[in-house]
Amino acid sequence: MATKAINYQILQLLYWNLALYKDKLGQDSFEFQQKSHQSRLLDLKQNGKTRVKINASGCCSSCMKLHNLVLPLSKALRNLPVPNPDCESTLYSANIWCISIYLAAKESDVEAEKLPAAVESIPELPKLADVVKTHERDPPAESEQKKFKQVEDNTLAWILSVLTLSFGAGMSFFSPIAGGLLVLWSIPFFPPLIIRWPRLLSFVKYSWERWALLGIGFLLALLILLVTQLTERKINTSTKNSTIPSYQVLLIEDHSSSTRSRIQVRIVAPEARTARERARVSMNAAREILASQLSDDPKNPQYEYISVILEASKKTAGLGYALAEAEFAPDGKGRQGVMSDVSENQWKWKVRSSKARVNPDDI
Repeated sequence: MATKAINYQILQLLYWNLALYKDKLGQDSFEFQQKSHQSRLLDLKQNGKTRVKINASGCCSSCMKLHNLVLPLSKALRNLPVPNPDCESTLYSANIWCISIYLAAKESDVEAEKLPAAVESIPELPKLADVVKTHERDPPAESEQKKFKQVEDNTLAWILSVLTLSFGAGMSFFSPIAGGLLVLWSIPFFPPLIIRWPRLLSFVKYSWERWALLGIGFLLALLILLVTQLTERKINTSTKNSTIPSYQVLLIEDHSSSTRSRIQVRIVAPEARTARERARVSMNAAREILASQLSDDPKNPQYEYISVILEASKKTAGLGYALAEAEFAPDGKGRQGVMSDVSENQWKWKVRSSKARVNPDDI
C-alpha cells in the first residue's frame, strides 16, 4: 500500500494508524510499525539530529534490553532495532505491538559501544508526496503574490514595448531601415502576443530572456543607424570634396573682332591646388561668365568665345604666372570662328592647367 504525505510527522501518524487498524482486524501490522518508526527517524534527520536514544519504558523485557541505548541515526535507519521483532507486547490481537520509540539523544548521552544487529526484514524508506501535485491550489498569500508579479510583468511589458515602438518610429526619420526593424521587433513583445511565446519559442522560459532579446533588437537597430549615419557622412564629405572651388574675377576684357565676339577673363581661386581643380574652376568660370556677359553688338549680344585665365595671385595677374586656362566656344568653331576652316581650329573646349605648387605670398 503506497502512503504519502507532505512531511514525515504526518507520515509517521498515517502508518501508525494503519498499523492500529490492521491489528484490530487481527492482521500482522509489524511492517507498518516499522514504516512509522522510519518516518520518525527521517523527521529527526530532517531536523538536523544525528543520534537517537531508544525509550522502551512500559514495553516487554526483551525491549528493555534496548532501553536508553544511544546510537547514530544513520545506523538506526539501517538496522532498525525498534520496533523489536522479538517484542512480547500485544494490543488488540496476538500479533506484535511494540511501543518502544526513538528519541533525540542529548549531547551528554554516551553512545553504546555494542549496537544491536539489523533485523531480518526492513522495508524501503517512506517517501514524501510531491507538494506541487498534492496541492492543486496555492496558498492565498502565495497566490496573491503570484498575481501581483503577473500584473507587474504585464505592465513592464507594455511600457517597454510601447517605448521601443515609439523609439523605432522616431528613428525611422534618420534611418528607415533601422526604424522599421525596431518597430517590427517590438511587436512580438506586446502582452497579447507575448503569451504565445512558450508555444512558439520553447527555449525562452524566463522574462529576463525575453527582455534580452528585445535589447538585442534595440542594439541591432542602433548599429544600423550608426552605419547609415557614417555612410551618409562619408558621402557628404566626398560630395563636399568634389565641389568646384570658388573663384574671384579680377579682370574682364572684350577682345572682339569684326568677325567674332570674344571676351577674356582673369580670375584667382586660392582653393584650387591641383591641376584637376584648376581646370574645373576655369571651365566653370567660363560657362558662368559667358552666360552672364553681353557683347556690344546688338545683333549678336552673346559672346561667341571666352578665355578664362586662372592667375597664381592678384599681384601677378597678367605677368605670365597663369596656373590654368580654359577656352570655350559654344558653337564649336574655336577662337577664329568662320575665318578658319582648318579642323584643328574647330573645337569647343581647350583647357590647360598646371599642377605646380604655388604660394601666392611668395610671388
